[in-house]
Amino acid sequence: MRHTSAGPEPGSVPAGGPRVFISYAHEPDGGVHAERVRALWVLLRQHGIDARLDRPAAERPQDWAAWMQREIEAADYVLTVASPAYKRRAEGREEPGRGEGVAWEAALIKDVVYRHPTTWYERILRVVLPDGSRDDLPAFLGGHTVTHYTVDPIDGGGAEPLIRCLTGQPYETEPPLGPLPHLPPRGRRGEVPRAGNVLMGNTFNGPAAVQIGDDNHQTVGRRQQDG
Repeated sequence: MRHTSAGPEPGSVPAGGPRVFISYAHEPDGGVHAERVRALWVLLRQHGIDARLDRPAAERPQDWAAWMQREIEAADYVLTVASPAYKRRAEGREEPGRGEGVAWEAALIKDVVYRHPTTWYERILRVVLPDGSRDDLPAFLGGHTVTHYTVDPIDGGGAEPLIRCLTGQPYETEPPLGPLPHLPPRGRRGEVPRAGNVLMGNTFNGPAAVQIGDDNHQTVGRRQQDG
């Protein structure tokens, strides 16, 4: 298997863009949901992401079980798209004979979750499209405790958090650490700090009072010192 846990590290973009497999179900809604999934697929490819969908593969004969396994194993990320039919089929609650492909696909994804219980969510990403709900994702994908990406609308702005994740380009990054401040201990009782002391610039005023056991130890602010 090519990938076993997380995708690219933040700040690193794979050469040619990450490879992404989109897992979804066809809903009995006249193709509305399927067209939204297609729009997401097109959008990701327009942004340099090698997203894979079943539509091109359906243009020629396939061993679908083998095709799904190859795509999931080769993907840097797998997007699971929330919908009622996806949840039913992934959890084995669909009517017999319906959605067998999605059920097989979900079983492969479930195996990834089972084998990598502490890291699967870094590679198996949960996606919610317009009019969708995270509650329509299978329970084995973490419920409300795992990150999901709402793409609404399906455009560059709506998909920005997802695209940033897929390409390792976070919006918020940690600033560099500065040097530790030098904080000398307090002097003797009643000693007035001299002008050259480190803390005269009011860098740290400290709390108004520090409670230690039964005693209330008052600190001296600069205004009191100057008075």
